[in-house]
Amino acid sequence: MTRIKICGLTRMEDALLSADKGADFLGFIFVPSTPRFIEPEKAAEITRVLRDRPSRPKFVGVFRDASVEYVRQIAEMAGLDLVQLHGSETDEDIRAIGIPAIKSFRVGDALPDTTAHPSAEWFLFDTYEERRAGGTGRRFDWSLLTTYARSKPFFLAGGMTPDSIGAAISLVRPNGIDIASGVESEPGVKDPGKIEALFDRVRRG
Repeated sequence: MTRIKICGLTRMEDALLSADKGADFLGFIFVPSTPRFIEPEKAAEITRVLRDRPSRPKFVGVFRDASVEYVRQIAEMAGLDLVQLHGSETDEDIRAIGIPAIKSFRVGDALPDTTAHPSAEWFLFDTYEERRAGGTGRRFDWSLLTTYARSKPFFLAGGMTPDSIGAAISLVRPNGIDIASGVESEPGVKDPGKIEALFDRVRRG
C-alpha cells in the first residue's frame, strides 16, 4: 500500500489525529522562514507523546541548507527517525548527518538528475517554484515520472488533496504520498474533515 506522510504539522491534536488514522510518517518543518515552521521543543513534545505507541508513525524533520551540526542537534532533540533535505545538500552531507534521509527534488519542465545522491534512502519529487523550495500546493506534470528509473523509493508531493490522491496513486504508483496544504484549513493547521477524507480515499483504493 502507498505510504502516507502528513507534513507541516504544528499542533499536537493534528499529529494525534494523523497517527490515529494510520499515517506512516509525520513531518515537522524546521525552516524558520516557512509558515509551517515548528519550534524543535514543540516537535519534541509531540514525538514524546506518540513514541511509545505500538505502531507509531516515523518522525521526519524537514531542513533546507542547514549545517550538518544543526540537523543532527535537532534530530536528537526532537527524536527524529529521518531527515528530509530540501536544499542544495550533497551526498557527502547526507553521509555526514548519519541519519536516514529523504532527498527532495523540485520538478519543473524535466525530471532532475537524482544520481548524485546514492546515500539517500528515499527521494521526494515536488513542484518547482522559483521563490519557494517546497510547500507550493501546486502539481507538476506527473507524466515526467515515467522516465524515473525507480532506483530509490519515492514520495510524490505538490498539490496533493483528498480528491487527487486516487489519481496520483493509480497514475504515478509512488511508494509514498507527501501532503501538507491539501489537508489544511490554513498553513500549519490541519482540517480534520480533510484528513478523514484522505485516509478514506486511500483505504478505498
